Amino acid sequence: MPYADVERRRKFQREYKRKWRARQGKINPLLGFKIYVCPRFPRLPVGLGHFFDGGFLITNREDVQRIVEAHPEFARHIFPVAVDLDLVGPLMGEEE
Repeated sequence: MPYADVERRRKFQREYKRKWRARQGKINPLLGFKIYVCPRFPRLPVGLGHFFDGGFLITNREDVQRIVEAHPEFARHIFPVAVDLDLVGPLMGEEE
């Protein structure tokens, strides 16, 4: 097995996924955005001058995404929202 070492395999997989997401981000720029919801604390500050507005935080900045996912309330009161962009139809008034 080429990656018998678990840490080397994980490092390879993380790097591969990072590069894949970067390529996908060029194809569809909305993939870079992440949406987080925090229903318990609707104005929770997360750092770098960012905070939840009405319980939602939408950002495309990777540094803010890392801070939110490292926050102590993440997975307890802060949750990521998954949006399937394939289900989004054409915009209103847009002709096919």
